[in-house]
Amino acid sequence: MKLRKKLLAALLAGAMSLALSACGSGDTPASASPAASGAGSSASPSGGALAADVQAIVDRGVLRVGVKTDVPGFGYQDVLTEEYSGMEIDLAQQIAQSLGLERVEFTAVTAATRGQLLDSGDIDMVIATFTITDERRDSWNFTTPYYTDAVSLLVKTDSGISDYADLEGRVIGVSTGSTSMESLITAAAENGVTLTQADNFSEYATYPEIKTALDAGRVDAFCVDGSILSGYLDDSVEILDSIRFSPQEYGIATALSNTGLAEYLDGLINTWLDDGTIDQIISDNGVAASFEG
Repeated sequence: MKLRKKLLAALLAGAMSLALSACGSGDTPASASPAASGAGSSASPSGGALAADVQAIVDRGVLRVGVKTDVPGFGYQDVLTEEYSGMEIDLAQQIAQSLGLERVEFTAVTAATRGQLLDSGDIDMVIATFTITDERRDSWNFTTPYYTDAVSLLVKTDSGISDYADLEGRVIGVSTGSTSMESLITAAAENGVTLTQADNFSEYATYPEIKTALDAGRVDAFCVDGSILSGYLDDSVEILDSIRFSPQEYGIATALSNTGLAEYLDGLINTWLDDGTIDQIISDNGVAASFEG
């Protein structure tokens, strides 16, 4: 059985209803956009005084957040209007409100650049489908997961791929710096299929590049988290329900030195998970509920 196809336009329509006006990229300075109206006063979730690194953000007057620009429903920038939309955009806005800030500065990040921008201090945090792993915890702080997904494959409808055995001799497109390749190699091995980086994978800087490669026949499949793949559905492709593996927990990442900020954000996420705020943000942006398989 295969997932029901969705049109990208339908997904964007849900996400764009809460779009924020901003511009910026990993290569150029980002511009600040207003946070949502009704920003509250700054205080820690526990009601105590703010940690020094959190207070520094409040004193600066703008929250700097690394986000994706090519993941409809999560972090997306319209190429015509330059507006940002998605649940992770809304989550950043919600954090700004909690700090009493009226501006959020978005910087576009990829899987390859998000850690570098954190380490350099160019951004305060990353909210960009950043999967939590033990290895990554050695380099950055992560909050409690705000969303859980599973990895899958996007293939052409006539690809002939329906299970792991069909991946032998095929080329799979993945994002540079992501966990998708390693996860698929492991899942395939558990199903008796050997895949190698040299023979079966091609890495790309952005998701649109992978989709273009799939359309052109340069790769046979596009591998990443299922909710990301849903933004690239059209009549020529489908997501394989028969290949879903490796739950991916997304957390907000901060630099290791920013322990106070990490604790502050973790408190917010746990509060919003408990009171339904995050569920509402997910629903408002047309994103499927967190994976529970």
